[in-house]
Amino acid sequence: MNTLRSLNFSSIVIFILLLIFLGFITANSFLAPVVLFFIMLTLGSLLIIFFSNKDEVLLKLKLFIFFFSIYLIYTFIQHYILLSVSPTLKPFIYHDEETLFDFSTLVIPYIFGNQNFSEIFSSYKLGVLELPLHVIISSFIAYLSIAIDGINTIIVQKLLSPFFGGMFMVVLYATLKHQFLDRTFVLKSTLAYGLLSAVFVYSTPMLRDVDIALTYMIAIYLFLQPNSYKNFFLLSLVAYTTIYLRLESGFVLFGIILIYAYLYVRTIESKSLKYIFYIVIIVLFSFISLVVYYRIVGMIANLNEGNINRSIVQASAGSIGVLLNKLPFGISHMAKVLFSQLQPFPFMNSVIIDTRNAISGIFWPFIFIMMLYAVIKKDIRSLFSEKIKYLLIVAITILFLMSSEPMVRRMMSVYPIIYIIGLNVFYITDRNKIKKMLLYYVFSIISLNILYYLIKI
Repeated sequence: MNTLRSLNFSSIVIFILLLIFLGFITANSFLAPVVLFFIMLTLGSLLIIFFSNKDEVLLKLKLFIFFFSIYLIYTFIQHYILLSVSPTLKPFIYHDEETLFDFSTLVIPYIFGNQNFSEIFSSYKLGVLELPLHVIISSFIAYLSIAIDGINTIIVQKLLSPFFGGMFMVVLYATLKHQFLDRTFVLKSTLAYGLLSAVFVYSTPMLRDVDIALTYMIAIYLFLQPNSYKNFFLLSLVAYTTIYLRLESGFVLFGIILIYAYLYVRTIESKSLKYIFYIVIIVLFSFISLVVYYRIVGMIANLNEGNINRSIVQASAGSIGVLLNKLPFGISHMAKVLFSQLQPFPFMNSVIIDTRNAISGIFWPFIFIMMLYAVIKKDIRSLFSEKIKYLLIVAITILFLMSSEPMVRRMMSVYPIIYIIGLNVFYITDRNKIKKMLLYYVFSIISLNILYYLIKI
């Protein structure tokens, strides 16, 4: 109850603070951010009311308002700090932000003008084939901003990530609520993840990663629900949507759908119903293959012409990455996966640049260790449902595939799976034992960072 009271008070204070920021923006002759904020607030609230049980609506609304507001406040503060430090530069932290901002106005003629709308999904010349859905959403925001203020501003585009971040936290809470009976534990776990994990870090810049994290979170929620045709259809819809945010991310979700279908078919006793279900799966995947065909062809053409430049992280001479690459095959991959979960490393480098990254760099490795502990301990592992085990296999596979380019903002889509498993340790283990484990961990992570700096010296 104390946690709930704290959430109530914090939500009110943060929301009032946000209104003050919005008032400041309005005073600077920009009305669109305020209007679009209330549109998003209304949209998020309606979605929560529509998809939630009556007894859950109020708490979910509070969580949404709390996280949407706090992410947005941080976005505004960061935005104006960047402007004050470098007034001649655009207030972006990532290069992708500038690209996405340019895209937001680029496709307006294809949505509201005389251009062919389908070219957004098929023409590689536009350069938006990898993320058409995100661009369409941001273009709607740009269109409304131009209609209200006569200009598409950066600050109005930055509303999108905090909105998706707030919705992500609501779905996470709903997922945890079905995994753990203790409501206070679920609420505390949700607040901890929303304030200490990478979701906070990437719910403020103008990127598409939190969009994808949200679709994955919805997919995880649906996957863990009881098997039904309805959930299968909704999972397929989410996966199909994700394809238009990032192609490979969508394909991973279709892999999860195949697992879901396998688990579902096993529970169907009627042979005729099984055959019908198989036919539905074949038709569905055939339809999706046809729909995305032109987009895939366009992307291949784009790659052939060299119009897509990917930033590939390569280990420099003498770096930790080089040392890990020198390890024997198999061991090297395992070591790189473990190292990827320490990102950012060393976390002390992030303290001055972005404290949230440093906090995430301390918080997340401990959660990952708890996940490993839960898997090793038979008494905890026995609590896992079959679906959780399959999701863990998917998550670990993704981490292995990304071990050569460990980008947290890409990996965080599967982090909720690891978080759910790690929480089992906190749920059933004695508090004093958890405190000791945390103490040993903090000592180890700080020592590891100090050792790194000593070696570099």
